[in-house]
Amino acid sequence: MDEELKKKIDELGSKIDDKVEETSSTYDVPKWVVWIGGAIAVSVIIKILL
Repeated sequence: MDEELKKKIDELGSKIDDKVEETSSTYDVPKWVVWIGGAIAVSVIIKILL
């Protein structure tokens, strides 16, 4: 079960990184800008929900 969960997390991380790379190339910005923007958006959503 633990290995299966780790594999799923790795797959999800790869999918997210692919989307980040796609977005960064679309808007011609570095990947770290997209990661920070995503982190800010997630934190705002969490604050709204809580």
